[in-house]
Amino acid sequence: MERICCFRKTEKGTEIYLNGCLAGLAEAAQQAEDTFVMVEDGVVCWKRTVDTPIENMTMRFITSYPSRYQMVPALQYDENNCFYIKDYEDVRNAALPEEKREKHKTPTYFIGNRDPETGEPWRFIWHRASIPGATYSEGETLSVGMFLPPDQLDGACSLYTEGEHTVHALLWPEQDSRLKNFSDPEKHVKKPEPRCLFQAMLVFSPVSEPRVAWHDLLSAAWKQYYVLKAPSRNYDDLWNLGISYAKLLYTEEEDGFKGFSIGFTWEGKWVKRKQQKYEIGWCGQNASLANSLLAHAAMTGDTDAKEKGLAVLDSWIAAQKPTGLIPTHYDDNMYTNGFAKTVDACNLGTAAVQFFEAAQRAAALGCQRPQYTEMACRICDFALKVMDENGRIGKSWLESDLSPAVKQGTTGAFLSMALCEGARRTGKASYLEAAKKSCRYYIRELNENGFTTAGALDVFSIDKESSIPLLKGNLMLYSLTEEREFLENAEKAAWYLSTWQWHYTRKYPKGSLLETMGFDTFGGTAVSIHGGMDPFALSYIHEIRDLAELTGNFQWKERANGIWRHGQMCISDGSMVVDGKDPRPVGSQDESVNLTLSAHHENSPSQWLVAWPTAFRLEALRRILPQEGDRKDRIF
Repeated sequence: MERICCFRKTEKGTEIYLNGCLAGLAEAAQQAEDTFVMVEDGVVCWKRTVDTPIENMTMRFITSYPSRYQMVPALQYDENNCFYIKDYEDVRNAALPEEKREKHKTPTYFIGNRDPETGEPWRFIWHRASIPGATYSEGETLSVGMFLPPDQLDGACSLYTEGEHTVHALLWPEQDSRLKNFSDPEKHVKKPEPRCLFQAMLVFSPVSEPRVAWHDLLSAAWKQYYVLKAPSRNYDDLWNLGISYAKLLYTEEEDGFKGFSIGFTWEGKWVKRKQQKYEIGWCGQNASLANSLLAHAAMTGDTDAKEKGLAVLDSWIAAQKPTGLIPTHYDDNMYTNGFAKTVDACNLGTAAVQFFEAAQRAAALGCQRPQYTEMACRICDFALKVMDENGRIGKSWLESDLSPAVKQGTTGAFLSMALCEGARRTGKASYLEAAKKSCRYYIRELNENGFTTAGALDVFSIDKESSIPLLKGNLMLYSLTEEREFLENAEKAAWYLSTWQWHYTRKYPKGSLLETMGFDTFGGTAVSIHGGMDPFALSYIHEIRDLAELTGNFQWKERANGIWRHGQMCISDGSMVVDGKDPRPVGSQDESVNLTLSAHHENSPSQWLVAWPTAFRLEALRRILPQEGDRKDRIF
């Protein structure tokens, strides 16, 4: 559909029309001249010039409609009014004494469109958002997006209601509502240079269905910012680094359990973490790392890799509980339901998918492990048992008797994904029908809410992780059924995931840790609305790449390229020194970085060398490197 913009000057500013309908008003400013340049259909560059250089400026676009949905990408989704959180807190705190409850409250961040302390609209420094200074709103029939062009990376953005209208604002100089909480606010903002030109990019789209038109904002911003950058390492180098780190993480406990440590932490030297050490999926990724060692054994004949991979998988099977399921954490488990020990959909879903694969890999090495397939099917059967009539599966269950702990949140979609894999591996109609029902339920939640929740097990917030199984599961269903509904649903999940992807490079202050490490934000993804950036997108890079071929939209290949390059950043070769600490273990990588204003140290890495980045890179490479036959021709 063409998006034709027309302009009409008035006393208050310039009215902009989309396909003949008034989208809103670009508000005028005193002693300033506004011009508008069409960049492409529906995309307008708004240029404001003044005769004398100045530091302070506000550019406001006032929509013609009241919003029914708003977004600041990677920061605010429908004003962060996540209706699940209170219910979750009630359950999570049930077993805690009252004096401890406040400490364990789930962070919600920037609720509403105004600061509750001052009553002023929230102001966000430009680098909080995944598209610089970006805001989005939609009404019944029209939507508006606004962001900073590449040559103006400074200032701040704001998005708020004003009567029956929504205001998109870009403000200069740099500012942020949360700077009042910092002891030295001036330290965190760039000193402005007076200038005569201020610019904003505007994106206008018709609304054919709710919470879809913002795809045009992301697409327009990506075109403005995308630059092809070569990865720093080749596939073979990445594979060998990953296998080295997996072997370092391998640990044998006194009770006979064998697993991969969840990661190295700094305690005067790099040591394996001493609590919550083993996890089958999520951060620990024990099953995935074991499969990579089995793949390595098949590729190279490495018997040590074979023995370690099988030993870990066998240990998890041996840890099976009287309920018939494996635990999701071998030792400690600090999540949900007042910190009682639980099993969760994120880990169980991952375990099922990986155990199906492990049975095949073990057999290829001459080792029959039917118990791997049996456990994978047992997890799928559990998903069938706990699924509601509408398709909701749940987030977590008490390990002792599998009674429900938390039902809300999108995390249950990880078990939808397991059902998809179970249908593919076994051909069971019951798995396929349940997979369809549950995938439809969770994609409907995304469509209705404009966000997903609770993928990160330690908080119950709006995030990206919880939507990953929506992409994976729906693509699997499309391959199984060839029903276009599932391809369209997968692409919707991918667009939502892309709201968390950084579209640009932020230059870091000279001498900061991220600057000295050569860290580049481009292509990375925010963890959640609380900030921080991680390479978790590695876990769905093939699915993003598949969309390019299935939809003909080449931008998906570019986004995969950004994910791949970012995901191999700052991996230690065994000699990497950060912040004066000992050299980092070979193959290790930070879980995340604090890339913008946060309660933690700004512009610095986590110094937590967790297992999952290595696991996800290896998992991606398992579909490329020649374990059987030739190397697959896939370049990110």
